[in-house]
Amino acid sequence: MAPAYLAASGSAYFLPHTLVLLGGSGILAFMAQRAFAVRVRGVRVTGVCVRHTFAKDGVAVIVRYEAASGEKFTCLSQPAAVACARIGEPVDVVYDPRRPKNAEVPPIGYGIAYILSTLALLLGIPGLGLLYWIVGG
Repeated sequence: MAPAYLAASGSAYFLPHTLVLLGGSGILAFMAQRAFAVRVRGVRVTGVCVRHTFAKDGVAVIVRYEAASGEKFTCLSQPAAVACARIGEPVDVVYDPRRPKNAEVPPIGYGIAYILSTLALLLGIPGLGLLYWIVGG
């Protein structure tokens, strides 16, 4: 009975839009959670600059660091006009102890985490509203 109702009301047309909104919101919320995890429970260690890479915004530094478990990981810094370290120099890294691969090179601000959270809400609220309308609430 529900499929006939959806087709008759025209609300079935909005189902793909709803799924895109809710899916996008979920992806952004996941990314925000990872960003907040590094900022809230992050552990600061000293790594070593192993390489530079060039991006359109400048030079990024690739840092190798060791987690408390003894595993070695690499992390990419944000691009800057000038590299923050030379190859072989020590560089601070902040990583999530639950997911040691989730790491960032300081300075670390809350801006991107808040932006991702806000975008997740801006997509999620209309998505939930459409879903409520489609279901017939």
